Amino acid sequence: MTNNTTQTQRLIAVIVVVLAALFMIVAEPYLMVMTLNPALHALVEYYSPQLGPTWDPPVKILSMTYSIWMAAAVFAGSLLLVIAKSIYEGEKWARPVALGALSIPSIGGMTMVIPWMVLVLGGGGLASTHSGPPPALAIMGVGLVAYYIVLLSEKADWKMKVAQLVVFTALGVVAGMVFMNAQHGVRFFMARPSAPFFEMDESVPELILGGYVNYAAVTLFVISIPLLALRTRLGWQLAMTAAITTAAVSLLSFIDRASTEWLQGAFLSLGMAAILLIPFFKNRIVNEATE
Repeated sequence: MTNNTTQTQRLIAVIVVVLAALFMIVAEPYLMVMTLNPALHALVEYYSPQLGPTWDPPVKILSMTYSIWMAAAVFAGSLLLVIAKSIYEGEKWARPVALGALSIPSIGGMTMVIPWMVLVLGGGGLASTHSGPPPALAIMGVGLVAYYIVLLSEKADWKMKVAQLVVFTALGVVAGMVFMNAQHGVRFFMARPSAPFFEMDESVPELILGGYVNYAAVTLFVISIPLLALRTRLGWQLAMTAAITTAAVSLLSFIDRASTEWLQGAFLSLGMAAILLIPFFKNRIVNEATE
């Protein structure tokens, strides 16, 4: 991102940021619970009794991770309100920080839409009573609209805008996919028959890497967003580190477990790394002169 903005662009960005912040603080927690509860009912009433104990851990996993996204959204929304004046005044750091905060509902909403599609609409006898789109779709939608408006509210040529759209979209998509793979890894790790012991034949190293390490990598992706928006080399390095890590652990998990979601995650992470290496993108998102 550049700091070359007009007063009108900054005003639009501030209005969008404030509205998104109020949504994140006031509405998002309730939409999250409305999305979570049917998924929990499906797990407890159908999947676990019918399909076995490997479906027990997702109850705790979803309850915990949705709560974390909820708390993060409220903090991020509060931060947006605090920095709104700085955005309008054109402070160099303000829009990048806002972009990072808006990645929370964008990525978090994506990670809530997928369980709804799988658990609620995909079975469990709940599809008839919950046939519509997940409430979290509104979270993702509001987050993405605000995210792109803040990202593009500047005077830049079309090449810069294309580079920004590709890189910052890829960061969010890959982070969301990595998070969902982390859910799978932790689920199978918690459901291993030998627990609390660690038996190598139960893929323990792969599940730890594919689960908890992927969670940590998502944190790196989110942190890299405002740093890359500031065009720092550190942001590029963090994003590349997360991409290489998640590609490696996803490929290792796929080789061991042969589940296609791991292969998809590996290819997405490799694609993210490739994008970051291509000069067209790298030269426009990293300002080497400021390093």
